[in-house]
Amino acid sequence: MKKSVSLRKAITAGIVAVFACSLVTGLVVYDTARPKGELGELYHALREADSAVQKNFVGEYETSDLIDYTLTGYTSGLGDRWSYYMTPESYEAYLDSAADSTVGIGVTVSYEEADDGSHYLLVNSIAHASPAEKAGFGYYDEIISVDGKTIDELGEYTDAVDAVRGDAGEDVTLGVRRYETGEVEDVTVTRAEYDQIHVTSRMLENHVGYICIERFTQQTDAQFEQALEEMLDAGAESLIFDLRNNPGGQLTALVNCLDVLLPEGDIISLESKSGKTEKYTSDADCVDLPMAVIVNEESYSAAEFFAAALQEYDMAEVIGEKTVGKGYSQQPFVLSNGGCLELSTNCYYTPKGISLIGKGVTPDVEAELSEEKAEHFYVLSDEEDDQLQAAISALAS
Repeated sequence: MKKSVSLRKAITAGIVAVFACSLVTGLVVYDTARPKGELGELYHALREADSAVQKNFVGEYETSDLIDYTLTGYTSGLGDRWSYYMTPESYEAYLDSAADSTVGIGVTVSYEEADDGSHYLLVNSIAHASPAEKAGFGYYDEIISVDGKTIDELGEYTDAVDAVRGDAGEDVTLGVRRYETGEVEDVTVTRAEYDQIHVTSRMLENHVGYICIERFTQQTDAQFEQALEEMLDAGAESLIFDLRNNPGGQLTALVNCLDVLLPEGDIISLESKSGKTEKYTSDADCVDLPMAVIVNEESYSAAEFFAAALQEYDMAEVIGEKTVGKGYSQQPFVLSNGGCLELSTNCYYTPKGISLIGKGVTPDVEAELSEEKAEHFYVLSDEEDDQLQAAISALAS
């Protein structure tokens, strides 16, 4: 994917980062370096704040916190929910999640509070073929201790997560309350390097090939092509693509996946702030089978565009819920402090030239999950999954 960047945004981001550092170092920037216009107003406001802090503030603070909060507020002020700032720590975690492989036990967790006021880490996802999966972890299991210390004894969320992390080959013993039974047991897991797998597949009844795309990363297109080939070799007569809860991801991976499925024509077009337009196209090779795509309200960006493209080419029926309607692509700008600005730099359009902003993708067949089923999405059986059943029915009709 070709990169484009607004010079003004780049200059502004640089000034904010530099000035945030000056807030705690007392760096003097002479008026001759002060930019004019709107940037000058931003600069002046920050200098005034710095002056007030240096002369009057009696509390203690960390330089890194000041920089992080300044940049977080700056990107929030853009008014674009898709542009945001990642701290050095969160950017490092982001890079790990997008890498071919990573080290750990292979779970993502959220910090939750129990009825008695204590805290635990709720297992929200489990990486395929990871140490956690091999150790028998399940979705919605609760981690209540790490190496004998409760989550509250460890401290805040980041402290608890750091305690679970570690180097390959090291053991960690986790106290786990099982979702299925409520029983508590100690599980020892050996941290290891494992591949990031974002595409899985299996054959359903009546020769329906099911392919789930969890997110679009630099590995997704190769994994998708392999899964598709396996389903076709196994005798699939129709295909279901499940993109529910898919947060989107890399443009190149999206384009390569769609190129395999679509006939010759446009796939996606992007327009930069300067008005420059770039188009991606597919060749004549395509898959000539009945197809369905399942989406929900948590299908974002590349995920909803995948559905929109197949829908516009009349290659697949879209099943599920209306998607959110994201129409910008983002580009990362790594800053000198190790953090990263993720900024919307292009508007993108469907093969028919339609923006999804504020519209999303409207399903051909609407199907919802009950609130209870949505809360326990990852442990639903095929028979309990009303949206999957709706997709199967659509292919059979």
